[in-house]
Order: sequence, then structure tokens, then C-alpha cells
Amino acid sequence: MSQYLFSQFKNNEFKNLYHQLAQVFTISQNQISEFYETMRKEFEEEGCTKHTFSRNIFHSSNESFQQLYDNAWIIGVDIPSILERNDQTLNKKTIAILGQDPRRQSDTRVEEIEIATPYALHSKYCREKHHSTRLYFDLIQVLLDNGYRVYLTDVLKIWISQDNNGKHSIPLIKQERERFRKILQLELEIFEPLAVITWGKVANKAVHSLDSSIKHLEFPHPSPANHHSWTKIMGKPSTRTNRIEYWQEEVLPLLNNL
Repeated sequence: MSQYLFSQFKNNEFKNLYHQLAQVFTISQNQISEFYETMRKEFEEEGCTKHTFSRNIFHSSNESFQQLYDNAWIIGVDIPSILERNDQTLNKKTIAILGQDPRRQSDTRVEEIEIATPYALHSKYCREKHHSTRLYFDLIQVLLDNGYRVYLTDVLKIWISQDNNGKHSIPLIKQERERFRKILQLELEIFEPLAVITWGKVANKAVHSLDSSIKHLEFPHPSPANHHSWTKIMGKPSTRTNRIEYWQEEVLPLLNNL
């Protein structure tokens, strides 16, 4: 039996979330449901299965931006996920963690979209072994093991590369960023988190633009490469162990007092 539950939505959470995703993506409720179901089955499996979808999943009303999207070398899309301990405890309080966008990289052009989840935590390999995403799960695991559900989503729902390489992104136009901001607002209304934790400046700025009274905790992005920011706030070397200890010492007392 898995120690954690992956995206076991309650009541109308999935239905309401789908209605928000449908504002961005041309995809049926059954298709999204099948993605989640497949990821639940693969949650404890070794390896990392790729799930792809046609590029026509997204359409912009701005013709110039749509052309950039169509010509992009690679496109990233993550669907939100929610994790909790598999311990039969009901009515866990939810914490939302917001990241920036579903970044991708590729040395060759990728025509179809690989759909994943924020930080790829539906993958056992990414939770336990990958040098970057393992640290993300280390931090999230602290919250899970202290009895919280953790909702993970990106403030920007797509990532688009330039047309001649798969490393550098194209900034999203204001029209699309505003559409995503409205969806984020409604996501938080659906899941009613006790607090919102932002990782990085983009997510932090997005939360400040919302009409919300939810407690907001700001942290640097936990990328292993982001040593300088973490060393600065911790006052000690940015090792994996030090980050986890600092996270426990800072986050848990704030949440437990809410």
C-alpha cells in the first residue's frame, strides 16, 4: 500500500478544477480524469512514463501569440495535483504550494506536449532519486507527514520555448497572464487552503495580485542550483539537510498557529 495518496479529490474538487482547466485547454473531463487515474496507478512504479497530447490543446485569441505557440520548439503543460498521507485521516487541512511554470527542455524539436504535474511528483523516480525534484519532495514531505494535504499548481499554465531551441522561453503576453491569474484565484477558492506557499519571485508576485486573505508564506525557489538565495535566508550553507531543517523550523510553527 502506498504511503501517500495522489490526487484523491474530494466532493466537487475535481469537477470544479476541470472547469477551470477547460478555460485554458481544449480537453474533455474524461481525458483529464484518465490522466489522473493513470498517474495514480503509476505512482509507486519505477521509471517515468511520458503522457503526451496534441498541441491543439491550447488556443490563444491573440493571433501573434498563437503563432509563437505553434512554432515553439517545445511546450510544457502541468496539471495540478494534490498529495496526502494514506492514513485514513479525514478533514486534513490543505496547504497550496505555487510554482512558476511547467518548464521543459529538449535538444530536439518536440511536436506533442508532454503533460506532467508540478515537479513531476507523480513519478516515484522524481520523488526519490532525481537530483532536483527529490529536494522538492523532501520539503513537501515535511508537510504531508505533519498531517496536511498539499495542493501543487503553477501560476502560469503553459511554458513555451523559442522556435529555434528548447532551452529559452518566450514570455507570455499580458492577456494570457491575466487569464491564468483569474484561474489561480478560483483554484484557491476550490481547495480553500489554510495557507499559500510560493516558491520563487513569479509565484510570489502572482499571489500579491490576487484578491485573497489567505496566509501567504514566501520562499526562494527550491532548485538545487539556487544556493545563494537559500544561503542568504538560512545564514548557513545551502545543503539538502540544512534546507529541510530550516523549512521545518520556519514553516511548521507558522502553520500550526493558523
